[in-house]
Amino acid sequence: MQTIFENQFTYTEDYYEEYYQYIYFKRPIMLAINIILSINFIISLLSIMFPQLNALDTNTAEANIATVFIIICLQIYVYFKSKKRAYKKSLEMSEGKPRTLKILIHEKDISIFINSEKNVSVEFKDIEKIIETKNYYILISKVKSEVALKKDGFIKGSSKEFKQFLKQQKFTKS
Repeated sequence: MQTIFENQFTYTEDYYEEYYQYIYFKRPIMLAINIILSINFIISLLSIMFPQLNALDTNTAEANIATVFIIICLQIYVYFKSKKRAYKKSLEMSEGKPRTLKILIHEKDISIFINSEKNVSVEFKDIEKIIETKNYYILISKVKSEVALKKDGFIKGSSKEFKQFLKQQKFTKS
């Protein structure tokens, strides 16, 4: 089986930060929720500042502002907690050292080596969607496991060629 692309990188805190930023703040559903919360916040604030607008009474407006504030704080707290927990779990899995991944991409599957040992193979037919962040491609399988590839970590092929390769496949891109 011929290797089309090869990618290698080390899971660092930066990876988990970028991944969880996407999950908690940039995913389309989270963007929609945050936009709705922002509109609610602005209407509530305007209702307090300009009572003649009669959009909301003062008590309702204050309750809305408090609720939005609590939801945003909770979202930020869960983001930091999840990011930290995931990185800590990754370190525990490799005896306190950051895990190094080597990913070999063939025409029909992906072979994943963690710390130089073959861990798993994933067939492209099992890839459900692709998340593209600033520095990574994250492939999500049907069993919700993820395969991350760092854009500047290509040893064979390039990020641009890999993106073209992914476009030829039939995946859902987020």
